[in-house]
Amino acid sequence: MVKPDFWIREWGKHGGIQPFAEEHVNPASYDLTIDNHWICPTRDPEEFTADEITLFPNEVILATSIEYVKLPRDIVGDLKLKSSLGRLWLNHSLSGWIDCNFQGQITLELQNLGPYPRKITKGTRVAQLVFYQMSDPPEIAYGEKGKGHYQGQIGTTRTWDDSFFPINTSREKIGTKK
Repeated sequence: MVKPDFWIREWGKHGGIQPFAEEHVNPASYDLTIDNHWICPTRDPEEFTADEITLFPNEVILATSIEYVKLPRDIVGDLKLKSSLGRLWLNHSLSGWIDCNFQGQITLELQNLGPYPRKITKGTRVAQLVFYQMSDPPEIAYGEKGKGHYQGQIGTTRTWDDSFFPINTSREKIGTKK
């Protein structure tokens, strides 16, 4: 079941989202704003802070929400890009699921699919967080008993371990029959 505005408002006011802004509450979601910490593998330096950035066509960048979120043990979140940004050919391209009991700033993966460079400024509402009630709390929630690599994350956060999908700098096609 999706949580409504009055639930979001009460939860947010009682420490669920910091900083909390009443005007960011929608009928069934909460607007998240973008901070000034960026990671982009095609730039030098790769990681930097800036109050605005130009995202070029086909470029992908990691960013973070200003908001620190504290989900209850029986609520999960689903991150969706604001539709106005989608209509400009921007995309939140990868993960958006947030497990119950997660605490931290949320890392976003933004991609420019359009033909024009787009400027993104700190404080812009870029995403909506939708909250779902679980039928029951889990036996082990995110952040408990060693589960949850990103629990408590602050700032834009890289993967905890990229060895399961390593970078291949070779141009050779691996796995093809000869």
